[in-house]
Amino acid sequence: MSERVKSRKKRRTNPLFIILMGTALILAGSWTIQLIEMDQTMAKKKTDLIQQRSYITAQNEKLRDDIEKLNTPSYIEQLARDKLGLVRKGEIVIAPKQAD
Repeated sequence: MSERVKSRKKRRTNPLFIILMGTALILAGSWTIQLIEMDQTMAKKKTDLIQQRSYITAQNEKLRDDIEKLNTPSYIEQLARDKLGLVRKGEIVIAPKQAD
């Protein structure tokens, strides 16, 4: 055999190798797409959780302010007057007449 014929035989690719490589490329592409989708999903969840944390932090701060306010004597007195109708000693309560 001539050297040219030998080199052709060496260059010939096995069909099984081509099928395996094609399958590997298809699987790699599929896995890459799945990973990209998972990454996008996780990024959205992260954004949602950050927004939720900001909202909860703001609520927590408001509640702390309310607790601080509720512990002041002047606010307690105001609540007692407004909600319970309590008065100080010597004060007269004047209530509007209710229509029947």
